[in-house]
Amino acid sequence: MLVDGLAGGSFNPNAYLPNFKNRRAGVRARSIILNMLGQGKTLSVVELKGGTGLSENSIRYHLKLLEKYRLVRRKGSGRKTCYELTGLGQQPITL
Repeated sequence: MLVDGLAGGSFNPNAYLPNFKNRRAGVRARSIILNMLGQGKTLSVVELKGGTGLSENSIRYHLKLLEKYRLVRRKGSGRKTCYELTGLGQQPITL
């Protein structure tokens, strides 16, 4: 689910974090990550890197934030760590 905003760009509504300085680049990066995870998959940092064009450090930083706000959860450890959505946050409305 994308929402128009941020000077004409589209972003995932869960990418905007409360009580956090949300900059356009960060919201855009989190939107990309959330949209990839929103396809119902558990993905590693390397898999996210291949699909987003973001650096591994950027992906890890944003995953850490999303995990802090309980929007994603980590599964596994070390190189086998994967991430998935928790289901918390704004949900799409179906009519």
